[in-house]
Amino acid sequence: MLRLLIGTGVLLMAVGFGAAGWQYWQSLPQSAAADPPADSLAAAEAALAPVRQNWLISPTGGLVRQDEVKAYLAQDRFAPDRVVRVQRQANLADLLAEGEKLPEPAFLQVLADIRAPKVAEGLCPALQQALAQDCAVQSARVVEGSVDLVQGTAQFQIELVFRLKDDGAELPDLAAHVLRSDIVRLDLEAGAEGTASPEAALQALLATVAETCASDTVGEICRPMQLSLDWTPGQPVSARAGIAWLDPLPKGMFVAPPLETASGG
Repeated sequence: MLRLLIGTGVLLMAVGFGAAGWQYWQSLPQSAAADPPADSLAAAEAALAPVRQNWLISPTGGLVRQDEVKAYLAQDRFAPDRVVRVQRQANLADLLAEGEKLPEPAFLQVLADIRAPKVAEGLCPALQQALAQDCAVQSARVVEGSVDLVQGTAQFQIELVFRLKDDGAELPDLAAHVLRSDIVRLDLEAGAEGTASPEAALQALLATVAETCASDTVGEICRPMQLSLDWTPGQPVSARAGIAWLDPLPKGMFVAPPLETASGG
């Protein structure tokens, strides 16, 4: 009898709490009662959102290296393979702060290495003016043994990483396209337009890249990948840029999504 009474009491309590909960739910405003919590809705939308493809197909049907895939697809962040490499000459006196003097010759190499980032100051603005949303100096070093005591100059190697501006273009079905690439070269004679400074040479190279990407021989979503230039005052400028774009799968090629993406190497 005692067990029966306890069981009946528990059942009545459950029914009572259930009724109270139902009454509370019904008393809520219609929107609150009908709509699920915002965090649950966000989680559901995230679960249903399509996963962006993280692999690309080469023209031969193989997988593109992951470092190259990131450089092409990951425009919202910096990528190690999307880089600008510049070798340029600079006057050591231009590295000094106001009131400073050049140290003894034995310390010029050290000074040049410490102040090397100053040599890169104008390059990011030139890049951002043309196509970059953001730009950062990844490294800036003096070339070992390049200090010229007579001319008071040194050679510097600079690397920039950048994010491209969003042009609003939507990527096509990546599984139905291959990633093609080419090299754009720019050679300017000494004194020609675009040779006055490394910034001018970079702008000339970027203009050539834009012109090439807009040509009929290049497919969809053409993007610069790696750029390099060599600049010395009064000397010819040599510059080049790697570009990549998407073309439809060649006829007869059928591709199945890979079980594992290609390695970075």
